[in-house]
Amino acid sequence: MNYIAVDWGTSNFRAIRVTDGQIAAIVQSDQGVGRCQREMLPLILQQQITRLGDDYNQQLPVILCGMAGSNIGIYDAGYQSLPLAFSALQDKGIPLPGILPNPLTIKAGISSVAEWEVCRGEEMQLLGALYLSDARVFSAVGTHSKWLTVDRDRQQITTLCTLMSGELYSLLLNHSVVGKGLPPQTFSREHFLTGVDSAALAKAEQRDLMTELFRCRGRYILGQFDAAYAACWLSGFLTAHELLTGHPRQQSVCFIGASSLLEHYQLASHHLGLPCTTLLAEEALIAGLNKVFEHDV
Repeated sequence: MNYIAVDWGTSNFRAIRVTDGQIAAIVQSDQGVGRCQREMLPLILQQQITRLGDDYNQQLPVILCGMAGSNIGIYDAGYQSLPLAFSALQDKGIPLPGILPNPLTIKAGISSVAEWEVCRGEEMQLLGALYLSDARVFSAVGTHSKWLTVDRDRQQITTLCTLMSGELYSLLLNHSVVGKGLPPQTFSREHFLTGVDSAALAKAEQRDLMTELFRCRGRYILGQFDAAYAACWLSGFLTAHELLTGHPRQQSVCFIGASSLLEHYQLASHHLGLPCTTLLAEEALIAGLNKVFEHDV
């Protein structure tokens, strides 16, 4: 399995040279599709992929996934609707001739039309996770956490739900009065778990989320905790709110993401008594893409 995978999101670009199913080289930049003029994306792809140097080969197939296939990307590849067979994730996607000398294809996203839900990129992590975990509920955590349920008997993805905890966290800290005037922030396990407990109590008492988020400011202004721990408390609160919204309770959830995020989701899950396992996003992504290319072996 030898190929180049391009994981091209809204904010970042990453090209991965895979040799014999293992990562051989990675190049990345902040030239996400949301930060560039759309007409410049083909040139950016050409420039970035040649940064692989000796690991770039014009004969290697290149596959694009993520927001590159959206309506703001290099080509709108559309969506495959749920319920969706696992096998439907294993095609190489739509050919894009004339951009690179390499054979180039782009992957569609997935959607749940009844709930107005869409997903791009995380579905490839899910494909790999299906073979690395025996879970039936997965959450690809990040700016927009994607919660996915699968039916292993029917070999289908059945539900999709987005919980935008990461973006809400960033907006509140950087663009609202909740984060205005805060000193440099410090992580504290104690204050993170205080936020987790606050979310659990708010959920149990059916308090309004919008009110509770503003009260983060009230908590540090009125001295419940030092303002240096506001971000930490808010992280715990939003992580726990997401868990208490998406977790099925009676079965384990497999979280997929960056190691720093996984540590927080695991900590909050254990504190709330919710079973979980974890997978690194990069490991899941490569396992999924290997499934796409394994018939070429």
